[in-house]
Parts: sequence; C-alpha cells; structure tokens
Amino acid sequence: MNTPNTHDWDTVVGDPELVDEVTLYSARLVIPVTGPVIIDGAVAVHGDRVMHVGKRRWVLDALKQETTAHATITERHWDGVLTPGLINAHTHLQYTGMAEVGRGTYDRFRAWELAFNKVYAVAKEEQPWKRWAEDGARQMVESGTTAAADIVTDLDAAGALASQGMHGIAYWEVMGWHNDEWLEKGRTELSRQLRTMSEERLPNLGISPHAPYTLESEPFVDLPDIARRLNMRLHIHLAETPLEAGTYPPVLTTYSAADWRDRDWVSYKQLKEVGKGASAIQFVDQLGSLGPDVHIAHGVWADKEDRRILRQRGVGVALCPRSNRITNTGKDAPIREYLEEGNLVAVGTDSLSSTPSLDLLDDVSMLYDLAREQGYANDDLTHRLIRMMTLGGAESMGMHVGVNRIGQINAGALADLAFFDIPVDTTSPAGIETTLETLVRHGAGTNRATVIAGRVAYNDGAF
Repeated sequence: MNTPNTHDWDTVVGDPELVDEVTLYSARLVIPVTGPVIIDGAVAVHGDRVMHVGKRRWVLDALKQETTAHATITERHWDGVLTPGLINAHTHLQYTGMAEVGRGTYDRFRAWELAFNKVYAVAKEEQPWKRWAEDGARQMVESGTTAAADIVTDLDAAGALASQGMHGIAYWEVMGWHNDEWLEKGRTELSRQLRTMSEERLPNLGISPHAPYTLESEPFVDLPDIARRLNMRLHIHLAETPLEAGTYPPVLTTYSAADWRDRDWVSYKQLKEVGKGASAIQFVDQLGSLGPDVHIAHGVWADKEDRRILRQRGVGVALCPRSNRITNTGKDAPIREYLEEGNLVAVGTDSLSSTPSLDLLDDVSMLYDLAREQGYANDDLTHRLIRMMTLGGAESMGMHVGVNRIGQINAGALADLAFFDIPVDTTSPAGIETTLETLVRHGAGTNRATVIAGRVAYNDGAF
C-alpha cells in the first residue's frame, strides 16, 4: 500500500497550509462531471489546482479557513456555463494546414487516402508541421479544449500540445513496417525517434501503432511490449474501414484457438486473403495489443463480438463521426450499441484533413443526432455526452485519476476550465436539462474563455 509522506499528511489531513492568493471562478451553472451540476456555483483555484468547487457561498466560507488574514480573492464571474476543459481523444494536429483535403468529397475511403497522400507529399517538401501543429493546438484552446491525444507522424510536430501548455499525450505514429524490416531496424529507429521526442518538453509520450492494414504482425507484437516497459500508453486506428470488419457470428474469434495455434499469420491482410472472418479488433487482440493502457480511434466497424472484446480488455473508443463521413468509412459508428452495452467512449475530431473544425462540440452535436437516429431513447444522452467529452477522454488516456487528473472539477485536480456562452435556465430541473442539451447540441463556437492549469490561456472578453 502506498502511504503519503509526512508533509502530505500534515497539509491534507491536518491543518492545511494557508494561501494568500485565490482566483474564484463563479458561474450560473457549474458542471463538475464528478458531481451534480451546481446552480450559482464557484471554483476556487490556487496555482494550478482546484481548491474547492460548490455553491459560491459555501466555497467562500471554506476559503476563510484556508487563506491568510490578508489574502486576495479575485472573483471572475461568468454568466453562462462552466465546465472542465474539453478533452479531444483523437487528433493529428500536424495536418491542420491540409484543410483542402477535408473539404473534398470522396466515394470511398481509398479515394480520400489518395487525396491526402497527394497533399502530404507536397507539404513534406516544405516541412510546415511545427507551424501547422501549433496552429491546430491554438484552435483547440480557443474552442475550450485543454487536453488531447495527438498523433505525431513527423518529429517537428511533437511540441504542439506543449506550445499551448495543454495536457494530454503526444503519440508517436509507427506505420509502414513489414516484419523483416521491423526486426532488422524498426526497434532501433523507434528508439531514436522516442529519444528525440523526449528531449522536447512534452506533457506525455505514447506510441501509436497505426493500423492493421499498414503494419504487419511483428510490430503489433513488439510495440505494446515496448510501450509497457517504458510506461507509455498506446493509441491505434482500429475498425475504421470496411476492410477491418469481421463476420458475425465470427469464423475466427477468441475461442477459435486452433486457427491461431496451427500457424503464424504474417499480417492481417494475409489472414483475410485466405478467407478467415476475423475482424481487425480480433486480430490485434490475439497479438496481445489491447489492454486498459490502450484506446482506439473510430471503431466504426466494431460488431458485437468486437465491442465485447474492447470492454473486456478495458479499451476506450474515440468516436470521430464527422471524420467518418468525410473519409467515407462506409457507415457511422454504432453509437447506440456502445452506449447501451457500456463501452468506454470518448470524442475526437481527427484532423482538419478530414473534418471541418477542431471544435470538439461539433462532433458531440453530431453524436447526439446519430444516437437518436440509431434508436438510443434513454433520457441520459446529454449527460453521457458531457462525460464523453471530458472525463471519458481523460479515462481513455489514463488521466482521470491521480495527482494530475483532468476532465473533472474537484479538489486537487488540475484547474482546466472552459466557459460557454449559452442560455442558462436554472428555474427548474427541466430548465437545467434544456441547458445541458443546448450545450451538447449547440455549444460549438460558444467558448469564451479557457483556463489551463490555473492560467487563463484564452479570454474572448469573458473576464
């Protein structure tokens, strides 16, 4: 059992150390996520941490016991909704300058892929990745996002999150390796790349094995082992395209041991070519690539067996509905099933090469509509979506607990906050529900201020 040191006991359990400067963010409606919504609430912030959250008058009373006689309490009132900073669970910030690809129309995923490759090849000559990535990070901050799972393909883009003081993980993307090449030089190359990234002042590092259609089996066996030895998390594009779908009832599943035992599959492509019905999720699961330290992007073609595997392994899913429409993944993700079956779900925008904006609430709004269209009838949908865009994103990256937890407003958490300019009705429970629905359906473009670790990172006249 881990026990706090003596200093921790004294300051947390005993008499707290008195502080002399506090910022009080008050609002008509505060959404802590880890507690009920608070009418006329307030969040007390000291340094980079939340001290208290609750009714404004209660927080002020609590501060009397924890501040010096001459302390300064600066109040910043917001006549709207205050939430934890939003968390984008899947993006590629370095492609922010490739919006022309995202504005195209494609009849299949491969057509989008070819258009992307063409623009990427031109951009590679100029290497604008750092500028583009930092621009994308700034766009996120201005829309209320304070943390992201950012996939990095070119090393110059690695510092995007750090450039804005954001939290999250920069995942180094590994793709295009065949087994022999990987065994010969892949590990050495990966070590060099991770060492270079570690020299940057990045919030956290992770590894992203791209997808089963761009990597053969050996990298998918090695990369999770490497990440786990380095205490890094993993993020995989999975079940995004029709190619990755399985047959249900599946021909090859967790329980079809003979097919796995009797031969070694060079790649997922080889397995499919001989007519095996395994999905991409079942394939990487057999390779040991899944676990609670992994979250996947898209999950569009995840069938019932796939979703069971994801739940059993503790794998979260970052849903990117607008991107799936633009890249033409063939259908929408099974939002209703993910919600009803209890999968861990979060929200991602993907990049501007496949989506019109980096405002997470644009995707949240679409998820609301898709869930209803697919038949999700429960009255908790707005609450589920609010969790997905905050605490769900944090949990997908393992950042929902511990000293540096995000996606929530409670004592000791990092003070990441967003302030939305939407109509607020607190006169009745129905009015509060209407306010929450307005946030998830029409909140895009309404963020007016963003606080990251106690620092005002964006202020559009809110204070």
